[in-house]
Amino acid sequence: MKKLSLSIVACLALGTFAMAGGDIAPVYTPVEEVVAPAPEKSGFYVGAGVSFLSWEEKANTGEVGDVMLAYNDLEATWTGGTILAGYQFNPYIAVEGRYAMSFTDASWEANGGYDWDDGSDLSNLAIYLKPMYPIGDFALYGLLGYGQTSIEYEGGGDYDDSGFQWGIGAGYNFTESLGAFVDYTVWYDDDSFDDSPAYMSDFKADAITVGITYKF
Repeated sequence: MKKLSLSIVACLALGTFAMAGGDIAPVYTPVEEVVAPAPEKSGFYVGAGVSFLSWEEKANTGEVGDVMLAYNDLEATWTGGTILAGYQFNPYIAVEGRYAMSFTDASWEANGGYDWDDGSDLSNLAIYLKPMYPIGDFALYGLLGYGQTSIEYEGGGDYDDSGFQWGIGAGYNFTESLGAFVDYTVWYDDDSFDDSPAYMSDFKADAITVGITYKF
C-alpha cells in the first residue's frame, strides 16, 4: 500500500511538471542592425562659374588743354570666368576666396553710341566674409570683403587698385555635395583708380556670375 501511494504521488508530480513545461515558450532576443553613420562634410568647398564683367569710366571734362576728348563716358563688357574656394563654418557663415578674369575681347561703348572691340583685359582677386540665410535647399547670401581689381588696356596702360568689395547672391543645393549659385559683385566703385589720368573719374567694375559648387 505504501509503494502504491508513492507511485501515485510520483505520477502526479510528473504530470504537474509536464503541464507547467507546456506553458514555457522559447525567448528570442532581437538583433538590432548597426547602421554606420554617414561621413560628415568637412566644410571645405570649391566652385567655378561663368562671369559677365563690366567696367565703366568717365571723363570729367570735355577737353584737356587744347585737345578735345573724343569719349566722355566709356563702358566695356567681357565674358569671363571665376574660380573660388571657401570654408563653411555653419549654415550661416563662410569665408570665400575668388579669382575672376576676362576670356573674350572687350566690347567698348562710348557716349551710349559708338562701339568697338579690342584686347583689353579685366581681372579681380578677393577674399570675402559670406553671411548666409538658409531656406530649405535654398540660401540667400552676402559677400563682404577686400580685393584688387586690374585692367590692362590694349595698346598700353596697366592699372590696378584695391578696396572694399561687396555682393549679393542666392544658392541652391541639389545634394549634400553639389550646388549652384548666381550672384552680383561690385569690385570697385570710386572717383579715382590707381594712377589713371586726372581727367578720368567715376570708375566702376562689377560682375554677374553663374556657377556650381562642390562641398567635400
